[in-house]
Amino acid sequence: MSEMSKLSKVETSGPSAHNFTSDNQHLKYRADIDGLRAIAIISVVLFHAFPGLLSGGFVGVDVFFVISGFLISSIIFKSLEAGSFSFVEFYKRRIRRIFPALIFVLVACYCFGWISSVATEFSSLGKHIAAGLGFVQNIILYRESGYFDVASELKPLLHLWSLGVEEQFYLLFPVAAIVVWRLKLDVYVSLAIMALLSFVLCVIELGTNASAAFYLPYNRVWEILCGSLLAYSSYKNHSVVSSVASFFSENAVAAAKLSPILPNVFSFVGLILLVGCFFFIDKTFAFPGYWAAIPVLGSVLLIASGPDSLINKRILSSRVMVWIGLISFPLYLWHWPILTFARTMESGTPSVKVLVICVFASVVAAWLTYRFVEKPFRSPAHIGTKSLGLLFVAAILGIVGFATYKNDGFTFRMKDREDFAQYFENAAPGMKYMTEHDLARRYRLDCDFFDLENYRHGRPTVDPRPEILSSCYTPTSNKSVMLWGDSHVQQLRYGIEKVLPKEVSILQVASSGCFPYVPGPETAANKVCDTSNILALDVIERVIPKVVIIAQFSGIDTKNDMKSVVAKLKAYGVERVIVMGPVPRYEVSLYQIVLRQYWLHTPRRISTNLTQEPFDEDASLKGKYSKGEGGFKYISVIDELCNVDGCLSYLGQDMKKGLVSFDYGHFNAATSLFVVNNLIASLMLEALGLPFQQETLKPEDMDVEIN
Repeated sequence: MSEMSKLSKVETSGPSAHNFTSDNQHLKYRADIDGLRAIAIISVVLFHAFPGLLSGGFVGVDVFFVISGFLISSIIFKSLEAGSFSFVEFYKRRIRRIFPALIFVLVACYCFGWISSVATEFSSLGKHIAAGLGFVQNIILYRESGYFDVASELKPLLHLWSLGVEEQFYLLFPVAAIVVWRLKLDVYVSLAIMALLSFVLCVIELGTNASAAFYLPYNRVWEILCGSLLAYSSYKNHSVVSSVASFFSENAVAAAKLSPILPNVFSFVGLILLVGCFFFIDKTFAFPGYWAAIPVLGSVLLIASGPDSLINKRILSSRVMVWIGLISFPLYLWHWPILTFARTMESGTPSVKVLVICVFASVVAAWLTYRFVEKPFRSPAHIGTKSLGLLFVAAILGIVGFATYKNDGFTFRMKDREDFAQYFENAAPGMKYMTEHDLARRYRLDCDFFDLENYRHGRPTVDPRPEILSSCYTPTSNKSVMLWGDSHVQQLRYGIEKVLPKEVSILQVASSGCFPYVPGPETAANKVCDTSNILALDVIERVIPKVVIIAQFSGIDTKNDMKSVVAKLKAYGVERVIVMGPVPRYEVSLYQIVLRQYWLHTPRRISTNLTQEPFDEDASLKGKYSKGEGGFKYISVIDELCNVDGCLSYLGQDMKKGLVSFDYGHFNAATSLFVVNNLIASLMLEALGLPFQQETLKPEDMDVEIN
């Protein structure tokens, strides 16, 4: 994303100059490319602010990749041909083009984070500032990606992943280009092979590790290389339009007649492809991969059509589009942190009014940055001094960011609130809350095929753990209860152990992020969940537990067919199946809502910042299965935890220790006991043929000092 706003006018002799100076004289200014940048940045900003308005706006980043490849590769090819390419000069230009705006935005983020963010958030911000300045943010985000990761909407510098991909590419591409040039290899063939190899790797990895396909550079550089191919064609004066015209017409006269028409065809088709992506692709698509080829092709066609095609000349080259294109880089840098800080301060999705204000503020900040920060560094005077100065400031800022991360976000800034926030701190690798509250043992996370240890140490993998402990699925008595599902069934384990007699065997095969289903060919790509569910079904068939308890994050009866799943269990001989409904979920961690909205007085029930999906799902399931129509007993957890006044925020009298959830919706141990005792204890004991006299626990009377 580094060149999304700058390369069409950068390194010019003045604001109106149309030619690059020095070794870049072949790069004539094209206003339509600024207009193409405008389309890309508008789509990205609208998607981030109003995702429902432009579901595929995120493909704007792919457009920027193509533009960057076209412009930067043109500079490299010209310099190589002239024999004047210099790594020092190349990276001097990169520093002057990227660092002024980037440093300014990062300093602003750090200052705002200092006064507004709790330590865990500020520590993460510091790490991402250092990663952003080191152009490794994409790798850091990949290593953080996983089931337990903080929501992407709450990471102010998430968007710097694309800058990392580009700069990693430009660290190696000049070397590759020099090798190709000196060995006199066919440049078209060499670029095409590199692009094809990257594309194939991307498609393959998308099926096995979507995070790697999205973030890691070798899976994304094919998009930049498509721009490079177009740049070499332009540099060699091999018009794509003329080549296509000749291909479709054997007659030279016919080809000459076709050539003037094709630019308009190219630009029209290119624009249609982009607009189609913006409105018809969404986050559910397997992306990048094959789908990313559509916006890449659209961008290539628009650039290849040239500045004189009707759309490029009349629309993309208009003054408004060019102006937006010129500020697109600082706008890209500003809009995401402004939106993210707004979400953080609002403890969820801001109102439409706030989002509009954020977008407007981003545009104003982008123009001011372009006018008063970027432009002063573009003059040819004192190039070496400017570059060294920027590099020095970036290094200092990176050190400050890293020190902030290593010092846990400087907890002295807001002592009372920090003590509260630190109680719930659960970031990898330490996962402090889970460790100090012994949740790995209480929820039997050793019965989970998700590789938590590799995730904790920055090595996320889609491969399952080789095995789980035999104690997870080996009964020690003739009465057993089986837990099957994801982390939302794991969190019931503590309560179930507390209410059942010791002679009842509690079996558990439940893996993070894995809803219960019958594995088949269509699920084979999900190795962790297939492995977990195959074993779960095998245990149920072999042991035939009296009771099977099913729970999952969401999607009961939509992600799976609960009737067919339960029918299989019944065929094995299971007497009672209990399906737990979704739990109330918050847009951010519950403790963050308390910190920002209810710090002076925390009510017993909270009605703000709740996501609507669980309530809609619960209502639908109660309507379908309230009388056991599916062969199972449906239990509404929401009915127990929520009423017209809101959902329970804490149990007992100690608000901190009794907060019902340590994140967006996972129970603490006291809540686990509260829910199990009040909702399913009697059902389990009855099915097991054991006596039961369960007292209903009241929220205010709960003892949250659990053992």
